This record gives sequence, structure tokens and C-alpha cells, in this order.
Amino acid sequence: MEIAILYSTYINSASQIKNTAEAYFAQNKTHHSASILPITSGGRGFIDAMEAMPGTKTTRATTIARDRHSNPTETSYLISHDGKTACIECAKICGYDPGDNYCNPATTFTHGIGDVILDALSRNCRNFIIGIDGLATIDAGMGMLNALGYKMHNEAGNELQLYRGSEMLRVHSVTDSRNTALLKRCRFTIAHNDNAAFYAATGPAALYARQLGANEVTADILDNGLRNMASVYFHHNGRDVSYITAGGAGGAIAGAFASFFNAKLRPATSALPGTAQISKAMNNANAIIIISHSITPTTISSPAFASLMATAKKSNAPIYHITTHIQNAPMLEAMDVRNITPTDDPATELVKLLDHIVPKLADE
Repeated sequence: MEIAILYSTYINSASQIKNTAEAYFAQNKTHHSASILPITSGGRGFIDAMEAMPGTKTTRATTIARDRHSNPTETSYLISHDGKTACIECAKICGYDPGDNYCNPATTFTHGIGDVILDALSRNCRNFIIGIDGLATIDAGMGMLNALGYKMHNEAGNELQLYRGSEMLRVHSVTDSRNTALLKRCRFTIAHNDNAAFYAATGPAALYARQLGANEVTADILDNGLRNMASVYFHHNGRDVSYITAGGAGGAIAGAFASFFNAKLRPATSALPGTAQISKAMNNANAIIIISHSITPTTISSPAFASLMATAKKSNAPIYHITTHIQNAPMLEAMDVRNITPTDDPATELVKLLDHIVPKLADE
């Protein structure tokens, strides 16, 4: 009998959950075995998930990158064992912090993402896996592109002084970077958890600007700015980002990656090396336990979680959820998500659940 235990590395106690699960099956000598694997939404905990994926060998690299307020800060990312692939977690660099009173998606920056990419290029990385969930910015990747050497100009031909969301309406043209040829030879996989369009009602400004600290007026300015950036990017690269699925993810930085570097945009649960193990574990499982930070109707419908659930349901195994936050339980049940246990202590709750389901499986 096989039990698949999938735990989110977004949870603060993720390592404790993993250790608890391993200890449980080591101490309880049953004929059951467990696959204990990390899952991620592409936000906080993204590189932790890659480190925890069995069979994946990486090292941590540190560098100085600008944070969401453009202040130089030490950050880290992963480099694969062969030195060819960099795994970058954007939330570590310029992620949203609800405790930041100065956070506003129109005035925060994504330069730090470009800073880290440049550092990885200097270490001869040419493949990039970048998690973009949880950013504090809506700037269509302006800051990231500028850090990589791209320059944006207004209608008079003058370069912008600031590369942030509030300036998007002023952009008229783009000048390529001296790194353009090298960047276009690189491979970019963008791990997202959001199918937002580049602009309009299903774009990031309409959907998320207010959550990130903007008011109604600012949200409208940002949306109009994104419309302008779509036009600018089309005239520069010949690719219409308004038609790219998930092009608005990460404050529309996903669209910038797709437009400039032909990046592949993928749900975070399938973007990391080794994630095929997750599908295999669920396909072979007699019971599936998913431990996540939050279960809400929005969570369930997100690309990463929806992809995970679709695979889990194909196994026909019972699915159990442990979460630190639940919202609108009746709607979740209507969406066919059941067996949910909310708790402040996922590791302890996992042991209780295993004590409940392991004997049942043994009797089957």
C-alpha cells in the first residue's frame, strides 16, 4: 500500500512536516510505504521545494539584488549540480509583504529579479526556472528588463528616469540590451499560479492592485499602463502579449519573459525538475494527503492547485487535506473538495490523520 504525502513549502513548518512523516513510517513498521514530496505555487518557498525534491542536487548562491523598494539586499537562489540551471524565487527578492506600509504596486520595483539573472549568467547558467507568484509589483517586467540592460524611452525619445508601474503609460519604445543575444539563447521556464490576462478585467491591475496597496485611481492607471506596454512590446518583439495565457501573472512580468525571451509559462506544480515524481506518486497511491497553506475557492481554481487536484482525482484514491487556513467550506464542498482539516499545527494533525487512515488501508 502506498500513501502520497504532498506538503507545501510555503508553510513555515514545512521541514517539520517532512521530518514527522518520515519518522512516522520509520517507527511504525507497517507494510505501507509513503512518498513524501514538496509542492509549490511558485511563490514563497519555491526554491525550498526544489531543494527538497528527491534526486535533485543543487547549491545555494548568494548575491546582492535590489528589493521591492530598490534597496540593495543580500538574497539567494539555486544552481543545479551541473551548473547550468538557475532556480530563482522572485518573492524572496521583491515579494509582497502585508506589513509594509509603503507597499504599492505602482511604486515598487522588479529590478532585483534582473540583478539575480545577471549574476546567474556570470556563473554560466543558461537555463532558468523562475517562480513569479507573490510579487509586490505590477510593472510588466519593466524593472527586470532595465536591470538586464534594456532601456525604455518616452515619445520624445528620452529614457525613463524610473522603471516602475506608475511610468508604464509614458513608455513609447524599447532599446535592446547588449545582453539580448545571450538572453535569447537562454531557456526560461516561468512557474506561475495565475492565469491572469495582461490587462483589462482579468488582468493583474483589475484583479490584484487593490490587494497590493493601490486605490481605485491607481488601479485604473496601472491597467491603462499595461495596455500601453502590450502595444510597446508588440511593436518591439512582434508578439501580442494580450493573447498569451497567464501573460498577466506576476504583475505581467510573465508576459515580458514570454515576449522578450520566448519563455515557457507553466503552472508551478509542474515547473520544477522532478515533479514527475508527484504525478507518479499520486497515480500509485491508495491515499493522498495534501498539506497546504490555504484552501479557498480562489486557491482551488488557481492553475497550480487545479493541476494538482486533477492528477490526484485520476488516481481514484481518497484525498485528504490539511491546511492552516480555510475559507468558504460550503463552496469548497460544491467544488468537490472534501476531507479538509484546518489546523495551526499541520505536523501533529498529520500524525492523527495517519493513525486514522493507515489501519483502514491495512484492512482493505
